[in-house]
Amino acid sequence: MNRLMVFLAAAMVLAACSGSDDSADDPSVRPFAEIQANEFTFEVDEFDPSRAIFRVRTTEPSICAIVWGETESLGRFNNSLAMNGTGIVDHDVFLPGALPGETYFFQVQGSTADGALYQSELDTFTVPEVDAGVATDTTAATDLGQNLALSASITDVSSEFSDAWVAANAIDDDLSTEWSTSGDGDDAFITIDLGSPRDIGGVEFITRSMADGTAITTTYWVTVDDGNQLGPFAAGTPSETNFQPIEAVGQVLRFEAQDTTGGNTGAVEIRVFAPAP
Repeated sequence: MNRLMVFLAAAMVLAACSGSDDSADDPSVRPFAEIQANEFTFEVDEFDPSRAIFRVRTTEPSICAIVWGETESLGRFNNSLAMNGTGIVDHDVFLPGALPGETYFFQVQGSTADGALYQSELDTFTVPEVDAGVATDTTAATDLGQNLALSASITDVSSEFSDAWVAANAIDDDLSTEWSTSGDGDDAFITIDLGSPRDIGGVEFITRSMADGTAITTTYWVTVDDGNQLGPFAAGTPSETNFQPIEAVGQVLRFEAQDTTGGNTGAVEIRVFAPAP
């Protein structure tokens, strides 16, 4: 499997650098259509309109990635976290920064267990426009206090998927990074230390999500300094952060998933607000 990963990485680098369809000139690279079971589809992520989702099904387990960009030079590539080091047939891939109404160039790369390499022709896709009913981020429109989590530290976590998905990503004020567990589902938790006892006026738990519908936290609990559980509260999304007012004084907050869709649950961002001024 490591050999296949190396082959696929090499193919992606070549495509990203050349921005052209090399498969016609290289007989060792086969048309992706040979393992493609359905049409390529692109849609807006309902949880985060600032990114799109690419979907395709393959006829056999494969390691696949999409290489894409604003020009024929491409320059970006993404794959499905669900691969987790092995081949899959349902490839649901987030495309961060692919905006509604914009058109992009792309190619799809793939490799199967026999070592064969596949590549689609250079083509374009246009991200569908966002429906008028899609919510926008409500945090900016709400008079909130200081986000105390930005100066906090992580003291405990149920698990971390990898070094790229560490718990610290949940308190870095960056919606492009995420904390992901390693398949904890409803058992996911994270503990944040504010450094000293603070007045707390509210919290937000912005759930991560997978393009296949897993990893979504719908409700969560909060425990302050080993006291009573508060909640359950409805989790938010990057487009609707779902501020939850609470009145508490404490230093250590434990956020626990209560109801999820299972899988690699976690958070895009966790916020702990001081009372509004």
